[in-house]
Amino acid sequence: MQAQRIIIIHPGSLYVRIGRASDLNPITLLHAVAYRKRESTSAQEHKDELLPHVQGSAETLTEFEEQRLQVSHSIQSYAPLQETYERSAKRLRVATPPQQIATFNRRSVPEDLPIIDDNNCSEKSENVVGRERLFDKDILALNEKDAIAYNVHFPIRRGELNLHKGVGGSMAAIISSMEIIWLYALKSHLNIMADALPHYSAVLVVSDVYNRSHLRELTTLLLQRLRFRSCFLLQDHVASTFGAGLSYACVVDIGDQKCSISCVEDGISHPETRVRLSYGGGDVTQVFLNLLRKCSFPYKECDVKKGYADAALIMHLKERFCHLTLDVCGAQERCFEVKKGNKRLRYTLQIGDECVVAPLCLFHTELLNITGKTKQAKVQLRSSQQPDPEDCFDAEYIRETGRRNGVRDQLLEGTIPVTGEVTEDDLVVDDVVERDANSKTSDKDELLYVVNGQIMPIDQAIVRSIERCSTEEIKRKMYSCILLVGGSTKFPGFSKWLEQRVMLQLAATATSYSAFEVNAFTKEMDAGMIAWKGAAIMSCLESAPELWIYSSEWEKYGLRILREKAPFIW
Repeated sequence: MQAQRIIIIHPGSLYVRIGRASDLNPITLLHAVAYRKRESTSAQEHKDELLPHVQGSAETLTEFEEQRLQVSHSIQSYAPLQETYERSAKRLRVATPPQQIATFNRRSVPEDLPIIDDNNCSEKSENVVGRERLFDKDILALNEKDAIAYNVHFPIRRGELNLHKGVGGSMAAIISSMEIIWLYALKSHLNIMADALPHYSAVLVVSDVYNRSHLRELTTLLLQRLRFRSCFLLQDHVASTFGAGLSYACVVDIGDQKCSISCVEDGISHPETRVRLSYGGGDVTQVFLNLLRKCSFPYKECDVKKGYADAALIMHLKERFCHLTLDVCGAQERCFEVKKGNKRLRYTLQIGDECVVAPLCLFHTELLNITGKTKQAKVQLRSSQQPDPEDCFDAEYIRETGRRNGVRDQLLEGTIPVTGEVTEDDLVVDDVVERDANSKTSDKDELLYVVNGQIMPIDQAIVRSIERCSTEEIKRKMYSCILLVGGSTKFPGFSKWLEQRVMLQLAATATSYSAFEVNAFTKEMDAGMIAWKGAAIMSCLESAPELWIYSSEWEKYGLRILREKAPFIW
């Protein structure tokens, strides 16, 4: 199969990366679609916000300020350790008080900038607002006024399908939105029309912590709705090890809406080590925005709830300004531009340790309570906990029908003695007890990543995941190879900081762990594209033909063929 005829699709909570296996880099698009509302007054409204929703209660903001002070003080205590680790000269780290920075920012006056190609910009804006559907940058350009006319849907939130009770929240609506987004990307950016897709094959990169019914719907989308010739599914952490050229790694994927961790060895992700934490780069952005507001952020009209353009601006500022390099200290002057209608404004602001405190919320999750205190940790469910009624080879179906049929046969043959009769209902009760035990075990696994009602920081979660490996040798290998992927791992100094925190966690658990070498790193490529590149590499291997599921096979065998050909434990 030619690489030019293979399409790699990696959908995420914020972006979807899509391209040919032969391409150097994929096309990255906002994984969202905006539908123009109907004119009727009874039309339902739904808008998925670009950033996680903030709980603005007085109690939450008070707790946030207390935690901010604790983290700010902790930076000073970490500084000597960091400097010793890097063998740099020790010097006093100066932290500028927020009050001093706020005084400067309150006096900051925006500078008017000339508009470039004003006529073209206004014509483009009018054309965008009149469309029935909007994608990618057109959605990000929506201001508060224009956004009123659209319902905006993100098919994936917190690493899983965005099912909800509102308009567009059903499984059928979500699959339809994904179909529309992917067809737009193929047509507009890869110049591949819908009627040409039967000549192409697709590789879909899916989450390590998956729901089997969701994978069935996605496979149906690829083979029956989009009509690809064939496809196969690949877990994102396994794809990341291929993209990084590693045979084993503890993969830490920090995306916009979630952090996921698992230990991968020889192309297999160990199910007991998988966990998905419901926080990510979007939560860091909200923390950063709250820190900016405490320093009198000069762009006072910023409203990330109503305008997607403002939310995109804050995300851009986070990516530009935030870091974990403690050598940078004191107040820094920065500039940014805002376009409002026919005006371009340049703002100047001062910023201090806010750039460091914001990404540190991944290690101090109390700061993340502003985006919800009930964040969840998801682990991989056992097959008995997610049965599929349409699959006649499902483990749960076989257990129930097999036990019952076996009893009937024995009763007919007279092999069961009359004394101590065992009824069919008794056997069913045994199955129910077994399922309940499995469910409770899964609940306990999820509670491993929650401490005192607070979801676990990323460093503790890594240690907890690796410690669930079966042997000391595997643990040693995983600690020595912690691979960081995902767009929210790009903060300068993040890998060194994470490495140090994992070492501190190990030192606090037991002395025997001091023999473990900890090495956290990112590859010299865009961390957000590693999984996509790995999937492209895997699709071109000599063994890849065994993985392809053809549309005719899917129609004939259904989930059975997915179970037999999936390159992961079904």
